[in-house]
Amino acid sequence: MSAYEWTSVTVSIVGLLAVIVSLRFIRYQVRMMAQQTDRLSHALETSAESALDALFVVVTQAYLDHPRLRPIFNERDAIGASPALDEDTTYRANAVAEILLDAMERAMKFTDRGLGGASDSLDAWILDSFRYSAFLRGWLDAHASWYAPELTALLARARQELDSPSAAPVRGGSGSAGALSGAEGGRAVSG
Repeated sequence: MSAYEWTSVTVSIVGLLAVIVSLRFIRYQVRMMAQQTDRLSHALETSAESALDALFVVVTQAYLDHPRLRPIFNERDAIGASPALDEDTTYRANAVAEILLDAMERAMKFTDRGLGGASDSLDAWILDSFRYSAFLRGWLDAHASWYAPELTALLARARQELDSPSAAPVRGGSGSAGALSGAEGGRAVSG
């Protein structure tokens, strides 16, 4: 073999080795990117769950500070007929309704963005919330333009279930009129 052929073979071998090393480096980089993507996805899901948890802490604290609010939003918890709403209770209930609906809407957006862990069993919870709270149904009716169409679609689904002859009766139902008074202020939490 001539010197030219040896040089050509040597350059080819060096080039092949460079391609192999480059492919291994690319493989390593792809693995690192996949791990970083997994970590980022987990961090985003945790952040989404924390945001929802913060909203629920506000609602839970309102229920603890003002126990009369609980049966307004879950008529199954009412002992006897739902109490009449005074002005202060109506304003508090309006604020809680807004926070609950904001949390529902955010959870639905997280699901749409692929963060489903933040909102497991979401539709069932939202449907139950609408089924068992005439106040919440009335509040969303009065402010439907503030929320995503998917949320109002779930309200319509809950109404269909309530209107069907096989639906179980819902206690109470006096709260929806109170949802309209005093609720014309701006949203506290943007969706």
